[in-house]
Amino acid sequence: MRRFPLLAVACLCLAAPQAAFAQNKPPAAALAAQPRGVYATIDMRRTQEMVRRLSADYGSDRRDAIREVVNNSSAYMPPVLYALANALSEDYAEEAIFWYHLGRMRAVYDALRCRDKSAQAGLLYLRTRIGPELARSQFYRRERLVGIVQKAIDWDTKNPPRYDQRWIALYGKVAASSAGANPDEITVPESEWPAILKHVHESHLKSVQDFVAEKSAK
Repeated sequence: MRRFPLLAVACLCLAAPQAAFAQNKPPAAALAAQPRGVYATIDMRRTQEMVRRLSADYGSDRRDAIREVVNNSSAYMPPVLYALANALSEDYAEEAIFWYHLGRMRAVYDALRCRDKSAQAGLLYLRTRIGPELARSQFYRRERLVGIVQKAIDWDTKNPPRYDQRWIALYGKVAASSAGANPDEITVPESEWPAILKHVHESHLKSVQDFVAEKSAK
């Protein structure tokens, strides 16, 4: 049975909404500046452009971006789903919470499939992307969180991601130094992926259940 790294499990627990209220946020992680070999084939341009569009204060392009991502969400990397959640948080709180948790689970899934565990710095970077409105929405709707997260898990199970899951490797030390000559260097064998996804879903749901139970007991 595969044992999942302690750091990855710890990062997974950050999915609970209280993490969004952390006052001491970690420093932003940086993508590898000049990736080589297989790392150079990981294209982040579409993701970065869509995050920019979703993060605009207002405008028709922002609305168009929301519609594009919602209609084709499995094709977008987790940073885009975070940006989508923030964009929806003011007017569509529960939809925003749904997309945030889906993005969080997919980010952790990608991190656990990556051989370079230092790439989990990308999870800490995403933690800094949670907007204050989204954080408040989760805190004040905690009685509905378990249901929303279960809906996100069900959706994730039925709609496999269609983006390049290697994106998170660019946040790691290996991508910054490796020649990238070995295509198998980035991810663990695909035969391990189903067990990893099951672990992500179960751990994420439990972290939210624990958060809700803790707040309800106070």
